[in-house]
Amino acid sequence: MIERIGVIYCEFDEIIGPVPKISYPKIKENLGMKIASKSIDLLSSETIFDSTSLAFFPFPTEKKNGIIRCFEWKDESLRGGIGTGSLTLLFDEDDDVIFYKYIKDLEIEFDEAAERIIALNIQKADNDTLSKNVKEILENFKNWLRELSTHERGVKEDFGAFPDHEEIDDREEFSFKVVICGDPACGKTSTVLKFTDQAFRRIYLPTIGVNVSKKEVIVDNKKVFLVLWDIAGQQKFSFIRGQFYQGAQAILLIYDLTRSETLDDVRNWYKDLLRSIGYKGMSIGLLCGNKNDLTHMRKVNTKDGQTLADELNLQYFETSALTGENINELFYAIAKALAESVDK
Repeated sequence: MIERIGVIYCEFDEIIGPVPKISYPKIKENLGMKIASKSIDLLSSETIFDSTSLAFFPFPTEKKNGIIRCFEWKDESLRGGIGTGSLTLLFDEDDDVIFYKYIKDLEIEFDEAAERIIALNIQKADNDTLSKNVKEILENFKNWLRELSTHERGVKEDFGAFPDHEEIDDREEFSFKVVICGDPACGKTSTVLKFTDQAFRRIYLPTIGVNVSKKEVIVDNKKVFLVLWDIAGQQKFSFIRGQFYQGAQAILLIYDLTRSETLDDVRNWYKDLLRSIGYKGMSIGLLCGNKNDLTHMRKVNTKDGQTLADELNLQYFETSALTGENINELFYAIAKALAESVDK
């Protein structure tokens, strides 16, 4: 993992727009332009991101993900008196969980890196000096990952992003991206938590953008790693969802059995997914009615849920993130379908 990361510094040029200025190691020109473009998109989306926020973006055609930090500095020689730039940490998509897990620590690393680049731009540093500093920033990120590697091995969790050699066996290993969608407060995050941590949070905390988690499932002597992308349901995040859908190999649509309108909205979520990943990405999909423990509040019967699942060619489950009923069965069904798709 450590040797596979890269850092890209981008600037907004008044004549040609966003451009990738420096990268270590050298990246493809088209990927650099995509990263530069995403940076400017973020700065223009102040309702969600401010200039100090970290944003995750997938680049599925390259099998990469990026964490982008935008920043500005005063420069009277530029139109508006403001310069604009960004730093992006690029890494393999299979490694994304470790970056989500330690996002708070990573914010500190990005803050220090941004302050360094801002100071150099204010000083009108030449390109060689900027290049030297971007290379040092990459080494700082690598040192940060090395420290995490030592910590993870010391914790000896059931599953860590840096497994010990003795934990590795000869079973085939596969990793799959699973996108989880549905209206706000349907229990998407609680469902994932129940599966990955066996911990249900009774206080509902709205998802901000996307949460990513990962868990291993053994299917027919195969190790199947499910990388679960829990996508925010709020309307204000709609412009960015398409980026997170890309590269999905399975989908899980969740609705609330106590609110019939959330079942009606499943079709809209399905269409939204379809626009980004196409019919091929819909070949493995499940529909889940959550909160079946609230029998006295239930508004949707099993027949209606199953009918919609049949219409959209999805497997159907009913679960409770509170009691855990059918949670493991739900994700095992996803893992099994993905494992079987490898053999076809």
